[in-house]
Order: sequence, then C-alpha cells, then structure tokens
Amino acid sequence: MALSRIEGQDELYVGGIWALRRSDSLAERRITHVLSLVGFNPSSWKNFKGEPWTEYGKEFRHLMIDVDDVDETDLLVEMPRAVKFIDEGLGGSRSSTTSSHDEGGAALQQGMENMKLGTRPGETEQGGAVFVHCVAGKSRSVAVTVAYLLWRYPNRFDPDIVPCSSYDLANKAKAPKPQPPVPSAKKRSRRETAQEAVAAALSLVRRTRPMAEPNDGFMEQLALWWEMGCPADVEAHPAYQRWAYRREVGENVAVGQAPSRLRFEDEQHLATGGDVQKADDDGSGLSLRCKKCRRTLATAPFIQAHGPPPPPPNAASQQQPCPHYFIEPLSWMRGELERGELSGRLACPNERCGAGVGRYDWKGIRCACGGWVTPGLSLQRARVDEEVRRRVGMGIRMPPGAGNL
Repeated sequence: MALSRIEGQDELYVGGIWALRRSDSLAERRITHVLSLVGFNPSSWKNFKGEPWTEYGKEFRHLMIDVDDVDETDLLVEMPRAVKFIDEGLGGSRSSTTSSHDEGGAALQQGMENMKLGTRPGETEQGGAVFVHCVAGKSRSVAVTVAYLLWRYPNRFDPDIVPCSSYDLANKAKAPKPQPPVPSAKKRSRRETAQEAVAAALSLVRRTRPMAEPNDGFMEQLALWWEMGCPADVEAHPAYQRWAYRREVGENVAVGQAPSRLRFEDEQHLATGGDVQKADDDGSGLSLRCKKCRRTLATAPFIQAHGPPPPPPNAASQQQPCPHYFIEPLSWMRGELERGELSGRLACPNERCGAGVGRYDWKGIRCACGGWVTPGLSLQRARVDEEVRRRVGMGIRMPPGAGNL
C-alpha cells in the first residue's frame, strides 16, 4: 500500500518512501506538503519518469526529519516541528478544535496562526494536502500522524469524553461525535488516559492503513506527548526532562555504572516555582513519613505508580497492598546517591533518627506484586506511615492525622 488517506476532514496521507516516485499519484491527490521521517539524498532520487526530485520536488513544500526506527530514538523532540508542518499544510488557521484544557496545544496553535506561508501549486486558502512518509509507512510516519491527531483533535480521542469502546473500526467512517463529560464522573488525569487516547488515535489510522504499528518506544513517547498536553516546547516540560533523565540513567546502567549526573525532582520542582510541601499533582494528598520520627520523606507528585496488569473484573481474590512505595530521586538522598554505587540502602535523613526506610537499585527493582520499576528507589511500606490530607468543600483540608490510613 503506497499511501493511505486518514479518515476525517483533512487531506492527510501516510505511506512509504516509494510513493515519492509516483509523482502522478501525488498530483492526483493534490499533495502540497511532504514530510519525510527518513533521510535520503534528493539529488539522487528520481520518479518513475526519470525526473530528479530536485525538479519535480519543487511542486511540494518539503520537510525532512531524519530519525531511525528504533525504540531508543527520541522522536518527542521532533513532534512539535512535525505537527506544525502538517497543520500548516492542511491550513491550520481555518478553525481550531483545540480543547480549553490543552494549554500546550493552544500555544502551538497560536504560534502557527502567527506564521503565514506562501502557497504552492494546488494549495488553496482552505489548505492543501499533506503526505507523511517513512520507509514502509508503518512506524515513524504513523507515530507522527498519531501525534498530530492527538494535538489537533484532543476531545475526539479523550476517553473521558468519547469512550474507546465507541470506536467501531468496521462500520464507522468517522470518529464518534464528542459528548460532554458526565458531571458526576471523576475527571481522570492525562497520565491516566494516555494509553487509551493513543490507542484510539492509532485505531483511526488503522482503518485505512491496517499495517500501522509504531515501535514500542514511539508508543511510550506518544503516551507522554498526550500526558504533557502536546506542548510547543517539549524539552522545557518537566515530564520530558524526567523521561530523558531515565533514558540517561539507562545508558549508564547498561555499561555497569551509576548515573554520572544526579537529578532530584523536588529541587527541579522548586526551581520552576513550585512548593514541595503543597505539591499534589494527582489530588490524592498522600505523604509518606518515617515511622520512627515522622519526618516527611515523599509527597504524592514524587510517588511513582507501579503494578502488574489489572486483574480480571470478576477476580475471586483481591491482591494485598504492595510492600513498596517507589519514589523519584529526592534531595534528601543526595549523600547516599553521590557515593556512585549501583545499589544501596536508604536511611531517614533526620540525623537524630537515621532509621532504614528503603533501598535503591539503578538497574531496577521488582516489587512483590509483579511490577518492575527502573530505576528503583523504594520505601518499604512497613517502615513508613501513610498520611492522606483530603480536600473538603471549598478547598479546606482536614487536620493532620484525620486522614491517616
């Protein structure tokens, strides 16, 4: 399959590099913009008529982003540029469907509206047609196309607005019409809906291109792209910086070394104007304290979610609570982590206490529940007290101790 049109109102096509040789096919579809997610030498590339790309390629506005189709490739940093190019080709200023909660996407949309490009043959005020390709039209090009869909139509793929079960791949020609969320339903965070949103957008692409299958690394990055709100500046986003740091840690561990650079998430939070004591991104209000001296060790934003796949709906037995809390690297661990060891013990930072509260292993730790966390920095449930401060009414917090588990 040379190239496939993505269902919807846009003239968006995805395919493989050999479709570039079919200049007649591109002209029939009125392609005005070509986004190449693979490097090639334009001077040596020819169509089936023997015409060099340097000649017939003048008919198109062309952007080349040379990336490899491997899990380790950082495609996230290229997504804003690729998305902007696609939207410009499709006439991004004609009408914005960016949702009000998508601040990053709104900023990117505003930036694109401020940039006016000249027209190309076949391009109209309503926008042209865009062809996104890699080598086979299976992984790189599909990943960038999904990134565009998630940014451009966030409400369409938000599972809290359009349940993924409503996507009938066999019968529906268009995505379901977004429905207003149920008032009584709890709004999930973008982190919680990321996997479902990416799956929904990928399903739309597969309707016309069944072979679409981004590699696992790209799927992970698409989930993070959604979680971050599809921002215009990926590298400045704290979630990207955490993700990039974990990749850096992985590279060090792969050669048997502890990280050459330490990043403490509470310090990063303070550097961006946050309040570590009040930070509570997920609304749980959970804080972990040393059982011996009650010194706060971690609050909700720095506690990592982990666990095995969820049990079947009608599971007979309920799993016991995990014996570990996995947390981000925090500044009170500095003395231990600066020793440069791959693994070790974590002690309470209170000098009068010093009780053992957990352990760390940069290679990762497998929890008794079956979950694997890399890098693994663990607080033992038996060594900490869990305190929950719940918001009541107009932002009033319950008194200390009232929400203890």
